[in-house]
Amino acid sequence: MDHDGRSARTARVLVGLAAAPLAWGSVIWVERRNVPNVSLLMHIGPAVEMAVWLAALVLTGWLLARLATALRSAWASWVAAVVAAALSTLCVHLTNWAVYDPKTYYAVHRYSFDAVAAGVRAGSIGTSDDYYGEPLPWHLRDLSTDGRASVAGDQDGEPVVFLPQWLGLPDDAGGYAYLAGEPRPDLEVNLYGARAYLAGGIRLGNGWWYVLPGD
Repeated sequence: MDHDGRSARTARVLVGLAAAPLAWGSVIWVERRNVPNVSLLMHIGPAVEMAVWLAALVLTGWLLARLATALRSAWASWVAAVVAAALSTLCVHLTNWAVYDPKTYYAVHRYSFDAVAAGVRAGSIGTSDDYYGEPLPWHLRDLSTDGRASVAGDQDGEPVVFLPQWLGLPDDAGGYAYLAGEPRPDLEVNLYGARAYLAGGIRLGNGWWYVLPGD
């Protein structure tokens, strides 16, 4: 009976080891494709991305726990915990679930939004005349559904930089907007064809707002 139990556990571990490359390959594929949240995809894309990450994390966590148990070593358990924590941190950083909870997403990724704001003030972000803007630095591209930052308006020479979280069809969008200063009540921004008042959006602090068409 014990032999049968060990054989079954070994078989499960072997299946898990075989599935791990597929699971992480799916994560890499999803992240490299970076499919924008266009129209109905705004409800599907983030959920699929998170599900792929969670499947890979759960499988890896289970394999690490099996390894730590087999080695019966305190250091193995510590290493497994560190690896699991590092992978979970990557998941939080690389997945974008702002369409579900923009306030919490902003709070969790505050360091990245601060980096974008610093780039705007330094003149390295928000200077493109292209309608859909310019690509963000690679480590900040997950803050925008298309990886770009555009200029949605200006006030007294200061640009309003827009990071879209979803794109509508045939036009309009919603997402984060940054202005280095307090917007006037009548300051309008162009959300790819839709108009909104910046001050009508959700104030997040430090110059950041979450703006939707009609705000």
